[in-house]
Amino acid sequence: MSKKIFDFLSSFGIMLLGVVFLFLASITYPKISQQVHFLPKSQPRIILASGGDEQPTVLPVSHPNVPLKRDEAEYDQKMTAISALLLDDKTDTILFEKNADVIRPLASVTKLMSALVLLDLNPDWKKVVEISSDVYDNNSHFVNIGEKFTLDDLWNVALIGSSNSAINALVAASNLSKEQFVVKMNDKATDLRLRSMRFVEPTGLDERNMANARDVARLLKVALSSDKIFNTLQTAEYYVRPQGQKPRRVWTTDWLLTGWVPNKFGDFSIAGKTGYIEGSKYNFAVRIENGGKRAIRTVILGADTFEARFSEARDLASWAFAHYAWPGDEDYGKLAQP
Repeated sequence: MSKKIFDFLSSFGIMLLGVVFLFLASITYPKISQQVHFLPKSQPRIILASGGDEQPTVLPVSHPNVPLKRDEAEYDQKMTAISALLLDDKTDTILFEKNADVIRPLASVTKLMSALVLLDLNPDWKKVVEISSDVYDNNSHFVNIGEKFTLDDLWNVALIGSSNSAINALVAASNLSKEQFVVKMNDKATDLRLRSMRFVEPTGLDERNMANARDVARLLKVALSSDKIFNTLQTAEYYVRPQGQKPRRVWTTDWLLTGWVPNKFGDFSIAGKTGYIEGSKYNFAVRIENGGKRAIRTVILGADTFEARFSEARDLASWAFAHYAWPGDEDYGKLAQP
């Protein structure tokens, strides 16, 4: 036998012997317990409810934070508004709606967005400006060409008296052109996700300023989160002070706030903004909070008459407070499913 064949058989024999030893070791070596000591121990099983879900024997007391309807009553009052929306102010729960997605001209409700942009620009409210012919609107009766006012006075006249001249003067004092200011209005609408809302000028005189009731309700909520806007829109009468002249009284355009449209909201907090041009008819967006800290927002777009926008907002709010219960009301717990 040659040496090469001998070496081959020797190597093969050694390899075969190794395989045999490995096999014998695998069937005779004792198994090692692989217990893991750092895993947490499970808690005792909780009682099983039907369906297999695990639930504790005692559930925590929990209620939804949305208003709940007390009865099956439906709103049945006459409504001339083309579009209307009623919702809970805190949770945005819709309590009533009519054509809430129809896009309508905003008229002077536009001034809510103009006010938000002005606040973003942080003007010097003590600054004095003169009313020029460029900003004057013939329908404004509270400011006149050549008169001088602080920006704070013009702010109040613009929102309380809905003066177009005042809002134009504020825009002019912002050091932005009207076109640049309108770009900021539309950018803010985009930032706030008010997708139906479009602006072409800051007063509301142009009927191309448009939105649906849902976005108007959202705009009102954002606007009233500003103390300056909220406090201004709660002012029933204001005395504007042209420099060198006697104070001039400005009544709010919100007739629910003055009580000129009869209502039972005397002790309630009311803050809203009106609007009217021929193309929009009569608009009104308002927040009403009753003495029990229950608040609703109502949007009326396209009412037939000056007073109808207020009476229809009033009737919707009264209906909501009568037929819905809020957390904290005595009967709320009975309406919430346990």
